Amino acid sequence: MAYHVHSDKPYFDLIIGDKTFSSWSMRAWLVAVQSGLPFREVNITLDQPKTAAQIAKFSPSGKVPALKQGKIVLWDSLAIAEYLNELSPEAKLWPEDIGARALARAYAAEVHSGFASLRSQLSMDLKHSEEVRHLTPGTITDINRILEMWTTALKVSEGPYLFGDFCIADAFFAPIVFRFLSYKIQIKDKMVKAYMKNIQDHHGVQFWVEEALKEKTPRKVF
Repeated sequence: MAYHVHSDKPYFDLIIGDKTFSSWSMRAWLVAVQSGLPFREVNITLDQPKTAAQIAKFSPSGKVPALKQGKIVLWDSLAIAEYLNELSPEAKLWPEDIGARALARAYAAEVHSGFASLRSQLSMDLKHSEEVRHLTPGTITDINRILEMWTTALKVSEGPYLFGDFCIADAFFAPIVFRFLSYKIQIKDKMVKAYMKNIQDHHGVQFWVEEALKEKTPRKVF
């Protein structure tokens, strides 16, 4: 278990798993960075003999990510994102327009609860770079749905992110961008390719990837 302080006076603790593999940790972490609030990052290596005991110190569900602020403990990425939005309204973690905000929430909720086939076949691994030869029908359906969502939003917002400025919905889709890159999913739409590049260029995403590449992870975690 390691600690990384993003400020001299952290406002809360964010408990995350390996940056290489933990997609849900990436989502919560990106929202935390975007919030502008100071926090302490607690890194727990997953799938190890002591992992469960270490996570149990922070998360009642036994899973990461988790946020701890005094007596408040949150163990769900979407709940964490909504809490950070309330703590830092000036960060505008959701779009200002009521319609766009509702739609962005629907996008994040669909990522939060869906795409099971894609998760199973194309698990996040930031060090993986090899084309997948045979996609399952379920994974193809998930990919097509994601691309449909992206193009629909981008046609309205015209970028650089789904709803204009970077928001929680983008943080939730960021790991999927890297799944597409890692498994060399062919993307033809120029607008979608530009969006994926914008996600890669986001300062928080770049820092996360740089840290992931430094990790020495003994085993792949799904």
